[in-house]
Amino acid sequence: MGEGQPLLALGVSPDSIWGDENETTVYAQALGQGRALIFRSHLNTNNPLQSLANRIVSCYHDLEVSNEAFTFQDRGAMRSAIWSAIATVWPSCITEPAILEPGAMIDLTSNETGEIIRLANQEPLFIQYLDLLRNIQPSDLIAQDHSPRIVDISEVVLLEAMGGRGCCKRVRVQAGSGEPSIFVFKGIDFQTYLQLHDDDDEYAHTMVETWRRSSKLIADMPPHPNIQPPPKILVSVRSSDDDSVLMGHLSTFLAKGDLSTVIAAANSTGTQISQQQKAKWCHQMSLAIAHTHRVMHTFHMDIKPGNFIVDDEESLLLIDWEQSGAPATTLAPEADGTWDVNEQDTNGGRRATKLVYTKYTGPERRNMPEGSGKESFNVWNVFPEWQASCPRALELAEVFALGRTMWMLLSQTADDFDEVEHPDDVRITWGNENNLPLHWVRMVEKCMEKDPNKRPSVVDLAEFWEAEKSLLDSGSRTASTTG
Repeated sequence: MGEGQPLLALGVSPDSIWGDENETTVYAQALGQGRALIFRSHLNTNNPLQSLANRIVSCYHDLEVSNEAFTFQDRGAMRSAIWSAIATVWPSCITEPAILEPGAMIDLTSNETGEIIRLANQEPLFIQYLDLLRNIQPSDLIAQDHSPRIVDISEVVLLEAMGGRGCCKRVRVQAGSGEPSIFVFKGIDFQTYLQLHDDDDEYAHTMVETWRRSSKLIADMPPHPNIQPPPKILVSVRSSDDDSVLMGHLSTFLAKGDLSTVIAAANSTGTQISQQQKAKWCHQMSLAIAHTHRVMHTFHMDIKPGNFIVDDEESLLLIDWEQSGAPATTLAPEADGTWDVNEQDTNGGRRATKLVYTKYTGPERRNMPEGSGKESFNVWNVFPEWQASCPRALELAEVFALGRTMWMLLSQTADDFDEVEHPDDVRITWGNENNLPLHWVRMVEKCMEKDPNKRPSVVDLAEFWEAEKSLLDSGSRTASTTG
């Protein structure tokens, strides 16, 4: 029986397993019947070393043991044991009111006979979690002239975890007098806090601030048809004494998914996305990023197919404004944290200045939180630095990211990026099956020029795709008229 099958047989989904910094605890979360329950295995030397909890902690944290019976053969066996134990106690847990309270935790272990034992406790870290969020106000998350609806997390029915940066889940909420509506929850739930928690909570503080800042950025930005509008529903969580804090927001769920999902679905059936649709989407991506740089005077940083969702009118909406990390697949090479840039005057021409990049050779520098990653761009983030000192360099770095994203769309390349650790690791190939116009290929390759000075501006890119889209639209209208 595969990992998690006993849970799946109950209609419950295994979500995630993680450990604490002190290597004494292992957590596991499962989603089912609209709830997310967190289970905990804690190292306890007063219990037999072969108890389930001690074996789980020893295996997960790779602790030294004197006997193989005190751990598991491998991580796979450990995961199977965790999910099987949760399946054993789930039916009794889901009906116990105390377990459904915010901050509740279910301790898992076994007795001398191997019987699974569970015990509900209030996790002490829940108070620290609430304190971390206590200063978040509605005005931090929405426009000042809006009065949001605030729902308690107990009113939110969890359906499934979704991919992406940070905490993202598909949920169901009663939004009015009609049928419950489907939303996407984003924020900092208790599970996310437990995964981020360390002794000083520096990384958790950073993630909360990132969520607050990105929410405010979205709330205050001038509206654009290709940028997802700000949420109108906030989510709160309460303590045992009914003290409530804000911990997330709800955005409309779009069933068509993101552009990466659309590309993968087309590839799975051997379908070519039409040139008309590709031109439309390239145009809309360009418009969204042009609005970002030329109207909002900011940056996105995480441009990729997965951050453009498809609405019911087959139009793209740009999402996820955390500005806290860039994907190696689309990051411009010069923005990898090892280069500095300045703008120098030239002798004239269309562009009166030239960007000059120099390799940084000074002492070690960091403006990203510990735990962000080991790559250079996870240590030094050039985006906020260049926004202040050289906005043109920042725009051209995002033109590169647009070029990579457009290449993925035009060539319908949606995977094979698991081994990519640096932008230079991506191999650009076009293939012959897409029958793409040569000038499209040339424009996208121009966006991905190694020398940023040779790339088009984001406005030039938007104008190019507007012309291509108009040409295809007029051809389609002519064909339908004469057909």
